[in-house]
Amino acid sequence: MTAAQLKRDIAVSMRLREDDLGLIDRGAALHGLSRTEFMRRAALHDAGAAILNAAMVALSPEALEHFNAVVDGPVPPLPAKLQERLGRVVPWNRGSAKDRTA
Repeated sequence: MTAAQLKRDIAVSMRLREDDLGLIDRGAALHGLSRTEFMRRAALHDAGAAILNAAMVALSPEALEHFNAVVDGPVPPLPAKLQERLGRVVPWNRGSAKDRTA
């Protein structure tokens, strides 16, 4: 292995506006992270999201036809337990004017 391959950490230099740096520092503090670790995690998160958003899904004509049939087909009925749960009034809305008129 070469010396470059053995070196694990590579420094990255950035220029930031003071207000941007303040916001980054505040976010890092809220997560209990150093500025460097906070920025590293944010950069990796955004890089992963960009890669996922750019991914292309290839389907055979038959698979595409099946996919479209499922998407365009009828929606199956919801299970009774899910219907009951969706009809519940959430605790923070109990006693509201909206709840009393229902």
